[in-house]
Amino acid sequence: MRAAARPEITPLDEEQRKRVHRVLRRRGAACPHCGNRRRWTVGDALHLGFLFLDEDEDAYMIAVTCRRRGCPRPRTGIIVHRADVLEP
Repeated sequence: MRAAARPEITPLDEEQRKRVHRVLRRRGAACPHCGNRRRWTVGDALHLGFLFLDEDEDAYMIAVTCRRRGCPRPRTGIIVHRADVLEP
């Protein structure tokens, strides 16, 4: 596992990234800018539960980038629960 550039960021390993891809498919996620549903690059996680009072304690924002060529705004994110992605 690589070191995070910022201490509040939780790096994800390959298995965790695969779990995020499964969550994206299960939710039918689509890029809000171009409609892509299949090609994503999954980044790292940010724990939201302690930052925002209206989020669950175990909420994480996962960075997601649309890989469709020509997407005007490819960066977005998905909120997941810790058990969905970070725990085996």
